[in-house]
Amino acid sequence: MSVRSALIGVALVALGTATASAEDRIIYTGVGSVTSEYWSDFNQGAGAVAKSVGASTKTFASEFQGQRLLEQFGPIFAQGCSNCAVAADPASNAFTKALVQRADKAGAFIVTIWNRPDDIHPWDTASKHWVAHTQFDGVDSGYRNGMALCKAIGGQGGIVALQGIPDNPSAKQRLTGLDKALAECPGMKLLSTQSAAWDQTKAQSVVRAWLAQYGDQIKGIFSSNDGMAIGAVAALKEAGLNGKVFLTGSDGSRDALELVKSGDMLSTMWVDPTYQGAIGSALAYAALVGDIDPVKLTHEQRDFYLKQTLVTKQNADAILNRKFDPSLYFYNKLKQNFWANVTGEVEPGANK
Repeated sequence: MSVRSALIGVALVALGTATASAEDRIIYTGVGSVTSEYWSDFNQGAGAVAKSVGASTKTFASEFQGQRLLEQFGPIFAQGCSNCAVAADPASNAFTKALVQRADKAGAFIVTIWNRPDDIHPWDTASKHWVAHTQFDGVDSGYRNGMALCKAIGGQGGIVALQGIPDNPSAKQRLTGLDKALAECPGMKLLSTQSAAWDQTKAQSVVRAWLAQYGDQIKGIFSSNDGMAIGAVAALKEAGLNGKVFLTGSDGSRDALELVKSGDMLSTMWVDPTYQGAIGSALAYAALVGDIDPVKLTHEQRDFYLKQTLVTKQNADAILNRKFDPSLYFYNKLKQNFWANVTGEVEPGANK
C-alpha cells in the first residue's frame, strides 16, 4: 500500500485535548553534535515546529555516544514525561531499544532518526509511544554516488572508500550501495575500505596514507559522508590532486555543496535535515496532542525513507540558494500531510 492511498485510512483521530497546556509541552531533540551543521539544521526544523505550537524545546547531544544520550534523558524520563515529544538519533543501533523503552515507560512520544536495529520496529516495540522511525536510503546514496564515480573515471580504475562508524546503519547501507555500483561497473576496482568514523581529521590522515600507498592507482574516492569527504579534499589539495581524483560524499552539507560547485568534489547526496527535524518533531507532537494514534498507522507511515537528491555541479547552485522559511515547517502546515516527502517503507534487512 502506498503512503498516499494509506492516508485515506489514517487515523487523524480526535482523542481529546491533552492534559498539559501548550506552554507545558516540550519537544526534545537528541542529536549527534550541537556544533554540526547537519544537526543545527535539524534543530532549526524542530524549533520551527515548537514555535508554531507554543511548545518549549531542549536539545541533548550524544557526541555520537548512545550511552551519553541515555544518561541525559535519564532524569527527564525518570520523573515521567507525559507532556514530552522526542525526536532523537540513538547514535547507534545498540541504544535504540533502550531509548524507546524508557520513553515508553515515561509516557513520552518518540520518533527515532537514522538508527534502528533490523529486528525491532515501532509497531512491535513500545508501540504506543514509539511513533515512527525515519531515515534516508543509504543504499540509494551509495549506489548513485558509486555510479557517478564510475562515469567520471570512464568505467576503469581504482577507487578507495571511507567508511563511517562500522555498526551504524547508514554507514553499512552506503557501502552496500557502492557494492551494487561496483557490480554494475566491473572495470572500477575497490582498492581499500577504511573507517574514519565520520571524522574529517581522521579521513584526511587515511587519504594521505592511501595516496602514499597506491599513488596514481587511485582514480576516485568514495566517502560515506561529507565530513570525511572534506578531510579527503584537504589531503588531495596537499598532493595537488583536488579535482583530479574524483570524490563523492553524502549529506549535502553547505561546505560540501560549495566543493561540488567548485569541482573539488564530484557529487554528494543532499538530504534535508531541517525537514527531518521538523517532521520527526511534528509526528511525535501529533501523537502527544492526539492528532494521530500511532497504533492505527500503517507500517509505511511508521518506518520510512525521506526524499534525497544527488547533487552534481549542474544542480549545486539550486540547492545552495535555498532559503530557510520557517512557515514551511509550522506544525499545521506539516499536519496537512505528514508523509508528503516519504519515498517508501524501510525494507527488511536494511538496518542489519
